[in-house]
Amino acid sequence: MSKLLWEKTRELHHACEDHIVGAAMSLGTPPVQWYADWVYSLKVIHEFIDTQMPECTKRADRLALDLEQLVTANHIKAAHSYVELLKDKDDNYIQGVGYVLLGAHLMGGEIMRRRLINFPTNHLTWDDRKEALDVLMSLRDREESVDGAKSCFYALLSCMDEILIKATDK
Repeated sequence: MSKLLWEKTRELHHACEDHIVGAAMSLGTPPVQWYADWVYSLKVIHEFIDTQMPECTKRADRLALDLEQLVTANHIKAAHSYVELLKDKDDNYIQGVGYVLLGAHLMGGEIMRRRLINFPTNHLTWDDRKEALDVLMSLRDREESVDGAKSCFYALLSCMDEILIKATDK
């Protein structure tokens, strides 16, 4: 079974995992401010893409619940800039973005949820994980969604860069 989008974005996926902020998230050891800023970034993006994704994949409300339990997040401009870019994109492009975020929340998120012991992880829990996995599987071979998927990884890297810069500015 093909995994076209995964294959076409593998290097970007690894770049996110290897980023200092991404690595801290994966290990379950981010500073609280980084985690709050990360959840904020995801919420901004999900508030837009959730309107175009199946109900079972929507995360904005759960990200908001997580934010309520955290320190005040910084305004991450990169997330807002990305949403502005997405407003002019077609459904295929948005589905690529959805693929990346859904895959991250379902696959890596399952591991992260167990590691992020002292952090709220509502956005990594599912009412029907199988239904969400079925959506993920339906998206993974869409050649027409490659650009959207790549753009999402670049946006996530930009958010992580901004989170790191804000942390070092203090």
